[in-house]
Amino acid sequence: MAVEDVARPNAGDRFTAVAVAAVPLLFVVSGLAIRYAAFASVSTELGFAAYARALCRWDCAWYVGISEHGYERFPIPNHSNIGRWGFFPFYPMLVTAIRAVFPFPTILVATITSIACSYAACLVAWPLLEKNVRAYVLYCAFLLSGPFSFHFTTFLTEPLFVLLTSCVFLALKRSTYLAAGVSSALLSATRLVGVLVVFATVIQMSREHRGQGGSIISFPRWLLGRPDLLVAIFISPAGLFAYILFLYLTVGDGFAFLHVQRAFGRVAGNPLVFLWDGLSAVPTTGWLPTAPQWSAFAALAGLTLSAVLAARRQYGAALFCAASIILPLITNLASMVRYVIGLAPLMMLVAVLLSASKLTCLAALALFLGACYFMTVAWIGGYLALV
Repeated sequence: MAVEDVARPNAGDRFTAVAVAAVPLLFVVSGLAIRYAAFASVSTELGFAAYARALCRWDCAWYVGISEHGYERFPIPNHSNIGRWGFFPFYPMLVTAIRAVFPFPTILVATITSIACSYAACLVAWPLLEKNVRAYVLYCAFLLSGPFSFHFTTFLTEPLFVLLTSCVFLALKRSTYLAAGVSSALLSATRLVGVLVVFATVIQMSREHRGQGGSIISFPRWLLGRPDLLVAIFISPAGLFAYILFLYLTVGDGFAFLHVQRAFGRVAGNPLVFLWDGLSAVPTTGWLPTAPQWSAFAALAGLTLSAVLAARRQYGAALFCAASIILPLITNLASMVRYVIGLAPLMMLVAVLLSASKLTCLAALALFLGACYFMTVAWIGGYLALV
């Protein structure tokens, strides 16, 4: 369903279909070339395997451990006091399944899988971007050759999260609610905030009901008369519930993924205080913003873009993105840059805004490709704002 515009074109659209498939492939190649050049500039060991290992930073190591060893069933003396339970299982399971067919090192399998997921996410974005060619080129460049493309091409959840999010919103755009429910269920097993997309589903159902002449008051009664819609809603959090059940049966704590957050320094607090603390963390030397400032800027930019989505009447996407920023912001600013750039509706909006003219489109494309090199070096070097 998600890629039928590409996979099954009409006879007159074959050239367009080939172009739509070729654009992200071009950026797959250019992104690999730029990131590998950045890797080679700071490493004495060469080769694709060494490149894949070098880009496997921070949370990537946790996902490798889950894919190879699963989750701990209890605390293990003389080992890390931080369990793997805070990292959701669907993407490591997918990599494990692929590795069972192609028995290569985990990070190699995961790197190729992430690139494939990001490529597929680009194809799904084509109809979501209303077949805007310039916006599509920018979005593909951002995911596969952009300044944060390492997030979408290594063993992190961002590639799968963006793909499944795009599938949900494409299904909603076409009122294919069962497909939206299945994609939502997989999304909720990929990252905790994935469960929030169910609200976008309900909003779209409400808009469809009002489009048929109904009212907000009559919506609940109309919904109860549509078992297919109820099924789509109820299966949306199935991935999260399955993970809770797994943790309860194996660890004895169904919410271990929440309770373990203290070990990562995440404790609930006032998000406004976290934002202020981040903005106030001025650099002691130089002029570049500090890592907390970058994280605070990213959160504010994400919330602003969510407001723009709402102003454009994309209420479901706006609510999902805003909630996906605020929920982790309740604990602290850690990983905020990664969380914001991993929200597909926001990045599609940025691509649309930057594609308003040929000049801004070309300037943005050049910036994406140029920044890819330097940001990859920073990522390999462990720059904290990119974690």
